[in-house]
Amino acid sequence: MSKTNTAPRSAASARRKALAGRLGILGTAAAVTAVALAVTATDHEALAEVVTIDPLAPALDFNAFIEGDTVLAEHEMEGPLATGGNLAVQGRYEIDIQNNASFVDGDDPLPSSLVVGGRMDWDGSTADGVVPVLGNGYVKVGDLTGTDVETTDANGASQPTRLVPAGAGYDATPRVETVVRQPADTVESSPIDFEAAFAEMRANSELLAGCANTVTMFDSREGGSAVAKGEVQPGQQIFITLTEGETNVLNVTGEDLNNMSDLTFVNKPTADTPLLINVDTSGTGGVFAWDVATQAGIGGADAPYLLWNFSGTTELTLVGGDTVEGSIFAPDADFTDLSVANVEGQIVAANAVLGTTAANSGELHYFPFDAELTCDTDVEPTPSPTTDEPTTDEPTTDEPTTDEPTTDEPTTDEPTTDEPTTDEPTTDEPTTDEPTTDEPSSDMPSTEGPSDEVPSSETPGGPGDGAGGMLPTTGSMLIPLGIVAAILIAVGTAALVLSRRRRLQ
Repeated sequence: MSKTNTAPRSAASARRKALAGRLGILGTAAAVTAVALAVTATDHEALAEVVTIDPLAPALDFNAFIEGDTVLAEHEMEGPLATGGNLAVQGRYEIDIQNNASFVDGDDPLPSSLVVGGRMDWDGSTADGVVPVLGNGYVKVGDLTGTDVETTDANGASQPTRLVPAGAGYDATPRVETVVRQPADTVESSPIDFEAAFAEMRANSELLAGCANTVTMFDSREGGSAVAKGEVQPGQQIFITLTEGETNVLNVTGEDLNNMSDLTFVNKPTADTPLLINVDTSGTGGVFAWDVATQAGIGGADAPYLLWNFSGTTELTLVGGDTVEGSIFAPDADFTDLSVANVEGQIVAANAVLGTTAANSGELHYFPFDAELTCDTDVEPTPSPTTDEPTTDEPTTDEPTTDEPTTDEPTTDEPTTDEPTTDEPTTDEPTTDEPTTDEPSSDMPSTEGPSDEVPSSETPGGPGDGAGGMLPTTGSMLIPLGIVAAILIAVGTAALVLSRRRRLQ
């Protein structure tokens, strides 16, 4: 009788010891798994794309660089103009008055002061429209349909080159006139790939829009109270101090800009201390009428180191206020200048109207952007695993597999994992200590493997993939998960060996 009672107790004790050993091993594995997953999540949180770019480089130092159509009414620009679409002339608008053109088409002996990728839009022009190209530069037009290129006057005398409506004659208006005698056969040319240039600049603009804010707005020069993005009050004076030797980033809303009475610079931007101002116009649906606040403490000499980035803005209008110091970067926007104040920098836009027949625009001064911007952008992986929920299809945080890591243990070869003795058939008690029915069997090992936890999109979502040196995410995600897989396989193998050894004893 005593033998009859002793054997079951011994077997049960052995099973409990075996199960306790296995649970200890699996608990360790689960802890290591949790640590590895935490490392993975931490790695994701730490990911930041370090951007170093000259965002306006594709604009080739043109004072205004427009993707589509341009209408010129009033007033003047000190540098050259390039427009990828058609050009209409609705008043007197002088181009390159300070002879700043530097872009050269092929073997031309002179740079191009005016580039029109499309054609002259005479139908959209007015009878008094005249565009004097005052720099010693050439004019380039991609399509001369409806346009005559005149190099002699009505008397047949050689004269500076003019573009006029077909059949209208040398002195006709509207017209484009140069101060050089450009050979007629060099006018028809489309030397700039506007599509490629704007594809790159849109990516640059979107990428910069994700740069983390580094500049704090204050309500007084001495520091006062900090003012957050979206919290500038009407008529409020704002002060900013730039950190020397790095790119400074100020993120504001369009409403912030219009609420400011002025934006005061405690210190000035420089080549090694440039300022990027990201303007969020989503609050007005991407349509922004800018009443420009005074930028106190800076002037034209500082403008090459300040960039106003209007990523995602579709309509941008200067309606009044003070001079804009710095370049306006709005590659998605239809830009209209109705302000008599000046812009000191470049304008990059999808289309442009510079003045109207009823309202003169201000002058466009030649201070091209001249700095590289380096900043950290927030990267949001898609999808973005967290330490609480490493994957969407495997709730490992709720059931960390401490009861049964079946993917690591070939149960079909070893059905006695919870019963190390050889004198007790495990088929009689396969589930009392181990709920294998809740876990996948060995013929479906991939359901728990970490490789299934890698999101289908492995690169971080964000603007401008590949531009500016994006940090890869695939390797950083897979290394910790690979370690987890190796650990679990090793644990499963160890458990199998121990079980077999117990059976042989």
